[in-house]
Parts: sequence; C-alpha cells; structure tokens
Amino acid sequence: MPDVRLKGFQKYHRINEILPKFLNQISELPKERILTEKSLRRIVATDIISQRNVPHFSRSAMDGFALRSEDTFEASSHNPRQLRVVGKIGAAENSTEVIKSKEAIQVSTGSPIPKGADAVIKLENIKRLEKSIVVHFPVAPGQNISKIGEDVKKGDLLLLKGHFIRPQDIALLLVCGITDLSVTRRPKIAIFPTGSELIAPGTKPEIGKVIESNSYSIAALCEIYGGIPSRFDVVSDNLEALLNAIENGKTFDIIIFSGGTSVGEYDLLPSVINSCKNGKIFAHGFAIRPGSPACIGFIANTPIFCLPGFPVATMISFEIFVRPTIRKMLGAKELDPRPLIQAELTKKIPSALGRRDFVRVTIQKKDSRILTTPTRLKGSGIISSMVKSDGIIEIPEDIEGLEKGTIVAVRQFPTW
Repeated sequence: MPDVRLKGFQKYHRINEILPKFLNQISELPKERILTEKSLRRIVATDIISQRNVPHFSRSAMDGFALRSEDTFEASSHNPRQLRVVGKIGAAENSTEVIKSKEAIQVSTGSPIPKGADAVIKLENIKRLEKSIVVHFPVAPGQNISKIGEDVKKGDLLLLKGHFIRPQDIALLLVCGITDLSVTRRPKIAIFPTGSELIAPGTKPEIGKVIESNSYSIAALCEIYGGIPSRFDVVSDNLEALLNAIENGKTFDIIIFSGGTSVGEYDLLPSVINSCKNGKIFAHGFAIRPGSPACIGFIANTPIFCLPGFPVATMISFEIFVRPTIRKMLGAKELDPRPLIQAELTKKIPSALGRRDFVRVTIQKKDSRILTTPTRLKGSGIISSMVKSDGIIEIPEDIEGLEKGTIVAVRQFPTW
C-alpha cells in the first residue's frame, strides 16, 4: 500500500465490502473447560445435552392430598366422596407408602407422588375431617402432578454452540447434571493509546495536553463483549516506540491502537505496521462518519486495529471493527448482541451519498409511539454526546439522509 500520509486517502473503503473478507480470516479460539457456576457471560463451545430428566421423579405441584382420581369421578356437592388419610409425605421425603382405593396421603409442593396415586387435590379444595378428607368435585388424572421429565428429558438439547450464558442457563445446566462445560477461551487484547500529547487521568492538563481516556473505554467494551483487556502506557509518536508496542502485543490475540492512524505528520502507525515482519494493512480509510481514518490489518495471524484518536470515533469504530472480531473468535452465535429497536425519527438527518453515517440518538416513549432524536450529527471529540445518547442509527451509503417520520432501526448501547 502506498504511503498516504499528508496526501489524503487514495480510497475510502466501504465496510460492507471489506469487513466480511476481514472476518473470514479470523479463527475461533480453542476451547477450555470451566465450572458451570463460573460460566456467566461465556460462550458455549459445543452443544450441551441434558444428563437427566427434570424432574427425575413425579412430584406434587401443590400442597394438598395425593389420591386415585377414579375415587373422585362421581364426586359433587350433592354426592361428596370421603377418603381416608393414611399418611403424610414431606418435600424432602422418599416414602414407600402405597395408596389403595378410597385413600389419600397429604403431600407438600415437591413431595414425591406415592405409588397408586395419579392426581393431587389442592388443600383449599377439600374439607378436612379428623382422619379423612371430603371431596366435592372430580379430580382429573395427572392433575397437579409434575411428571418425570416434564421440564427436561434426558438427552434433550439444552444449549447450542455459540450460546451466550445467562443466569437462567446456569440454573438449567446444574439441575440437568451439567456441573462443568466447554466454553471458548476469551481473547487476550492489548490496548495501546498513542500520542505524545496524552497524559494520565488525575493529572492536571496543561495547554496542549489531553487526558487519555480511550484505553479505558476500549477496555470496558472489550470486557462487555467477552475479551480480556490489558491496557499499556501511552506510546509516543515515534517509530521505535510504536515498533516496541507492536512487539509487546504479539503475545496477545488482538492488538488495538488508539490514535496515530490518520494522514498527518505524526500518524505513523499504518506505515509502521507495513514495515513489520509479517505485517499487513488490510484496509486503511473507510467511507464512514465518524471513524474514517480507521485502519485494520494483521501482524502474522494477529488482527491489529488502529482506531481514530477522537473518543466518539474510537468507540464507534470499535463497534464496527473490533466487536465482531472478538465475537468471531469466541464462536458467538450473534456477532452483534446489541438490542435493536424500531423507532420514529423526530428530525430530518442529512447524509452524503457514498458514506455510511453512524448517528448518535436518544430514545423516548410518547403514548404508544417510540421516538428517536439525533443528539449530534458531527463532533467525534464530544464525549458527552455518547453519554446523552441511547444508541446509534446507521444511514447506508446509498441513502441521502433520512426524513422526519421515518421508521428507523436503533442499535442500543450495551448495558450488560
């Protein structure tokens, strides 16, 4: 690729043309086995099959009395049936009692159903006498009984490969006998902020200096999408420092730089990557706003991302390029897990043909309508605009803006 610094980009790439080709070169990471109780937010590496029936015994779904349904078939308020109470079974007990004709056994919710019984009548539906109960209506076979395998049967498919594990999944796995499972190893991600003007948070900034925050937002996004981030100190705008940073990043699964990727005098990263052994720029310069100076490539088989230095452009370009790469490495079923909501646009949004715009918006509910309003169309350095926004609208390259009243898809910011 020719050196485009100080001359502008020779071509602005379309992400829908470049990104699929880039992701095709990303491989899924190896599996590892972990305890189910520690698997929250991990990605399942293989299909998971139930090891047992749930429940594994027939049990009462109510507090009441287990009985033979045939003993109640002709029961009514004018023809009540009286059943002799011959025992009591608690929820944790394993009784060997057998119900005979015209008998009942008191049970609690979760109690095993005694042999001979095929139904349970609720406590509130009987009249209790000293040693018997009175039933005033028929009880159907199977009523108020959770049968073996009613919830899950042994051999049932529980979770598919690529599934994102939630709290309810952990509960299901454990009751189905799955105490450990295979998940995809989380990618280790090296994050290097670049720029001689950057200073650490907590430092009083002088004129010309900027508080470094991008590595923190990038690290947080990496955590959200399943990566293990490692932040490094600020890298100066010189060849030796950048080469050393790349060398340090080679032991990681992903390398991310923030800043130094445009076409200015001190934007050296693209040429540095190309000069590395096994370094390759896949694409530099994209037809997007914000984030057009982004650069993606490889050091051998390790994907490397050079994200723009402005904070908004950093976060949005992360979502475009890095997030799907992390998810592809994890073998996730969905490369974009962000919630999608349809909303009515409250203002016209202009856009240039040939460029994909990512517009920051808010979401409001008005009566039965869901409305969305742009918070800012420009200003990729205005961090507060991201805080005030609820999500992003994409305007494709072949559309010259969106009219007021248009129903649009809003990608909400991740909150988990």
